[in-house]
Amino acid sequence: MYNTKYYTLQHLKEKNAILLEWKQFCKGEEYQEPFRYGLELIKKHNITTWITDTTNGFENEEADTVWLLEEIMLKFIESSLEKIVFVIADDSPLMGEILGQKEALGEFFEVELVHKI
Repeated sequence: MYNTKYYTLQHLKEKNAILLEWKQFCKGEEYQEPFRYGLELIKKHNITTWITDTTNGFENEEADTVWLLEEIMLKFIESSLEKIVFVIADDSPLMGEILGQKEALGEFFEVELVHKI
C-alpha cells in the first residue's frame, strides 16, 4: 500500500486489481506518482483491473490530462490491464469528465462506472 495526503494506492491481490483512492487535489508529480507506481505493480503482478475511487476526486489540470492520455495510458494499453473501473457519486461534478474518459478508454479496455451513494 502506498499512502500520501493526496491518495491511497493499494494492490487488491484477491481481485487482481489496483485501487487508487483520491483524497484531495494535486497536480504534476503528485498526480502522476500513483499512476507510475501502479504501472510497476501491473507489470510485476500482471494486474488486470484498475479501480479509481473519484469520491474525493477533482478536475485535472490540463497538463496532467494530456500526460495521462498521451503517456501513461499508452503504457496501460500495452500492459496486462483489461478493465478500468470508476467509483463515482451520482451527483459528482466529475461525471462529465468521467463519462468522457469512459468513452475514450472503452476502445482499449472494459470500462465500468460504479455508483457510490
